[in-house]
Amino acid sequence: MESFVTCFRRCCVQWSLIACVALVGCGGGSGDADVQELRGQLNHERASIRRAAIKKLEKIGPRAAPAVDDLAVFLNDEDPQMRYRAIKALSNIGRHSKRAIDDVSLLLTSDDDQKVRYYAAKTLDQFAKEAGPAVEALTAGLADDYEKVRYYCAKTLGKLGAEAHVALDELEAISNDPDKDVQQAVKDAIRRIKKKRDKIK
Repeated sequence: MESFVTCFRRCCVQWSLIACVALVGCGGGSGDADVQELRGQLNHERASIRRAAIKKLEKIGPRAAPAVDDLAVFLNDEDPQMRYRAIKALSNIGRHSKRAIDDVSLLLTSDDDQKVRYYAAKTLDQFAKEAGPAVEALTAGLADDYEKVRYYCAKTLGKLGAEAHVALDELEAISNDPDKDVQQAVKDAIRRIKKKRDKIK
């Protein structure tokens, strides 16, 4: 028969495991506080502090969703490094960044830095079927000089299906893109868009 001490110890271990699982499920308890503190640092007078805060939010990823609006402000910053860090953070946050879709779309079509445009395209790709408002920007991105931008624009348009039918001419125009990954993404996008469009007819 199991002794009282052995039974007590086994129960303690079980309750400890349950408590650990609950703590992990809640994000460890301090996650929200960390995000709030970093959001406050985004308003710091020193650029280095603001930049460091953005980078930390980037590493936190989806749990930093409450900071999306704060980060979106930096998409219009004069400093290209700030714009780069902000769009990269939004990309890591993922689909929770979709409320900044207008700012991200503008960045895709207007920023001079190809790394910024790349992360803008990559961010829109994570919105998948919710990227509808960005069809015009994604279509324009098919003509980008950077192949990774063209790739993500084509990929996202494919995910949108019939909603992206207005981009078919531009997609077909780059069907022989010199980059093989872009070629495949374009081919897949055209197929998916036409398939969805034909189902609607």
